[in-house]
Amino acid sequence: MAIIRVPRPPRDTNVFAAAWGYTTTICTGLTLTLTIFFRQLLKREKSETVEWPEQPATYGERFKGKHFLTKREDGQVRCTACFLCATACPAQCIHIEAGQHPSNEIEKFPVRFEIDILRCVFCGYCEEACPVDAIRLGPEYAIVDTSEKKWVYTKDYLADRPALQGGIHSIKPENEKHTSIGHEPTAGERKSQAHHGHS
Repeated sequence: MAIIRVPRPPRDTNVFAAAWGYTTTICTGLTLTLTIFFRQLLKREKSETVEWPEQPATYGERFKGKHFLTKREDGQVRCTACFLCATACPAQCIHIEAGQHPSNEIEKFPVRFEIDILRCVFCGYCEEACPVDAIRLGPEYAIVDTSEKKWVYTKDYLADRPALQGGIHSIKPENEKHTSIGHEPTAGERKSQAHHGHS
């Protein structure tokens, strides 16, 4: 086995030149920062700073924020406890317990539906996997709390929290699953899809 000896790198004897390079680089950066600061302070340049929470932030229509469960016309959650969302979830943060529904028209319903939001990666796979349009990711972006229990979203919270204003009904008919290929959504469907179910 051959050993290759590499010579030591030459020492930079000109310490003052190296120090001067660091100093000029730092001063250049500070000059640029102060220039932008005073331009915005004197209203010569528009500031991109958002005074949150007084000034709400705006995101695109495709933003995926807090989850919510849609409802049927009778007010019950639309979920049929098929476990497809939990199976598709790469973070395994969805926990569902199924129960027999009293109505013969509906086979199952979720007795327990929980999302551990600290593990969620907001990928939207649950939304894509759901065949009955029961779970969606909405436009809510403020996710803060100090209590550990608040980070587990329960079925009641996902369907009836105050921000949902009484719950959101699905735009799809009860018996329709995924939109068929070639189906052109109506103007009302496009608006509802763009606003994540908010009417």
